[in-house]
Amino acid sequence: MTLSEILDQSTKSLEKGNVPNASFDAHQIILNLLNMDMARYLSIKDLPIKEILENIDENSFLDELDELINLRGRRVPLQYILGDTFFCGLEFKVNQNVLIPRSDTETLVEKVLQDNADKNMTVLDMCTGSGCIGIALAKLGKYKKIVCADISEDAIEIASRNAEKHLDREYAFTPDDEQRQEVLFLVSDLFKNFDVLEDKQGIKSFDIITINPPYIKTDEISSLQEEVRFEPKLALDGGSDGLSFYKRIASEVRPYLKENGRMYLEIGCTQKDEVSSIFEDAGFDVLECLKDLGGLDRVLVIK
Repeated sequence: MTLSEILDQSTKSLEKGNVPNASFDAHQIILNLLNMDMARYLSIKDLPIKEILENIDENSFLDELDELINLRGRRVPLQYILGDTFFCGLEFKVNQNVLIPRSDTETLVEKVLQDNADKNMTVLDMCTGSGCIGIALAKLGKYKKIVCADISEDAIEIASRNAEKHLDREYAFTPDDEQRQEVLFLVSDLFKNFDVLEDKQGIKSFDIITINPPYIKTDEISSLQEEVRFEPKLALDGGSDGLSFYKRIASEVRPYLKENGRMYLEIGCTQKDEVSSIFEDAGFDVLECLKDLGGLDRVLVIK
């Protein structure tokens, strides 16, 4: 059996499960399993598989491939199967403890970089998940101090591993280490544990706060695309109206945002007016709303 024939079988298996982009996904799974790029694949695709594998039993390879194809056939997201995805040109490790980074969220990162050229700013990335926003800002914006916070210890572990990959150093999971660091990680239910930042690091407030909170209505989660339902509910569920986290943020954030600081909030594409009202009623100014690449409302800039 050639590699091309194996790809054909895998594609047909995914098509039976109505998996979108079946051929692409089968390609990606096989290339990842063989640790091979497309150029290499094209040069050997018509060779018998036993001639391609090095120090790997053919049956073991086919069994592992079958397991991964079955996972995708059950609509487990491709990114979780591969274990990584790209965001702002950077590769991020992901698993089922973190939301899969979306290209829509790159709009938020691009706006922060556009608005804030001063590298001496302090940044808070709340609901950090994989750390994609905070780490992209650290890598691309080179800001002085960045805190990545999330309620999930598992998410913070993934974020710290992504920081090690992109920022070439080890990072503590919490700010208990008195060594001053470029990027800090904090387990916190929104702002509940932020007193430790002041105690250990002297950080009281931030120039920039970025937040991509859960904003899906609870009763809509079951009707989401099958792949999305594999993502952590903790990162999706925004309460009965999808606005519970925005309400909490508006009531809790003021002590942590500097007087001339700005918040960059991701929102659901239909939530512009409701979220704007929440913050305006709390005494904040909504400066603008940015659209994502699909032309949908996606990011509010607030001061």
